[in-house]
Amino acid sequence: MSVAASALRTRLHVARHIVPAATPGFSVMCNSYRFPSLPKTTPDSVAGNASASDTTPLTSPPVLFNHANGFHKEMWEPIIARLPSTRSGSPMYAFDCRNHGDSAVLNSSVLEKTFDWLTYAKDTLSVIDQLVTEKPLGIGHSFGANAILMAEILRPGTFSAIVAIDPTMFPAHFKIQAPLDDHPLANLALRRRDHWKDRAEAKTKLLEKPFFRAWDPETLDIYLEHGMKEVSGKDGSLGVTLKCSKFQEAITFASDGSAIHDAFERLGEINIPVYIIAGEHSEINTPDLLQMKLEQCKNGSLDIVKDAGHLFPMEKPVETAAYVSSFMESLWGSHRSEQAIEGIRSR
Repeated sequence: MSVAASALRTRLHVARHIVPAATPGFSVMCNSYRFPSLPKTTPDSVAGNASASDTTPLTSPPVLFNHANGFHKEMWEPIIARLPSTRSGSPMYAFDCRNHGDSAVLNSSVLEKTFDWLTYAKDTLSVIDQLVTEKPLGIGHSFGANAILMAEILRPGTFSAIVAIDPTMFPAHFKIQAPLDDHPLANLALRRRDHWKDRAEAKTKLLEKPFFRAWDPETLDIYLEHGMKEVSGKDGSLGVTLKCSKFQEAITFASDGSAIHDAFERLGEINIPVYIIAGEHSEINTPDLLQMKLEQCKNGSLDIVKDAGHLFPMEKPVETAAYVSSFMESLWGSHRSEQAIEGIRSR
C-alpha cells in the first residue's frame, strides 16, 4: 500500500444512514461516499499501478456495492477511492447485509437462526428505494454479487449495469447446500477464533494465517477497524469480537433459500450489461462454470484476474478498481484505464 493510496481513501466524505430493511423490525447500515474536493493527480495515477485517479471525469450513475459473506461495507473503500465516478462527484453507496457489520449490531436482538440469501437482494432494493435517486451501477462480490443479480431479476430495470465479482451462483444440478453441521464452509466459520484482547492481538494472530497474509495491508486494517467491536467478558475484561458472528457467517454459508441457484438459472432474464470478473484460481468459479455463466447472459462480458483467487478484491484492490474502471469507461466515457488493464493482463 502506498501513502498516496491511503490518502485517497481518507479524503472520502462518508455519511452514515440507517435504512429500514425489507423485513419489518430489521434495519441496515449504509455508507454514502463522495470526494469533497477532487485532486487532479496523485502518485498512484500511473498505469503500472492500474489506478483510475488520473482521469477526465465522466458522467456516470451512482454506484451501489454489496460485500461478500463474512465481510462488511468499508472493505470496498480502497476500491471506491480509485473509481472515476468518485472523481466526477457521483455518489457511491455500500451497505452491510442485515447480519453483517454494523447492521448485525443494529439487529442483534432480532437476528435469526437461519438465513435466506434472497433477503440480501430484497434489502438491496430497499436501500435503493430510500437512498438512490437514479438507476445505479451494481457491484457485488461473491454472495454480494448474487444479491445484486437477484435484485435485478426480482425487479428488472433497477440497475443500469452490473459488475459481478467472482459471483457465487450455481446451476440447479450443483447440489452444494447442506445442513449447518455438514456444510464445509459453515464448519470452517464455526471453528474460527472470534475473540481477542484487542485489535493489535487480532492482527498478529490473523497474520499467522496465509489466508490473511495474502490481503492488501490497507484492506486488512479496514477489516480490523470496522469488522470488529469492543466487548466485555463476564469477568469484566475488555476485548474485541467480530461484528458478524461466526454463527451468522456459518448460517449464511448454509443458506436454506434458492437464490444460490436462481441467480444462475435466471441470468437470462437480465437485459442490462453484466460484467463478470473472476480470479484465475478461484475456489468458487472454475473455467467451465464461468463459461456457463457467461453463456447465460444476454449482454455479458468476462475478465480473469491472473494469479488471484476468490478474494482478489481484498488481495488486489488497485487491480480490481482498474478492471471496474475500464468497464465504467466503456459505458460512460473513455480514458487510460484500458491501457492499465492491458498492463495487468500482460503480467
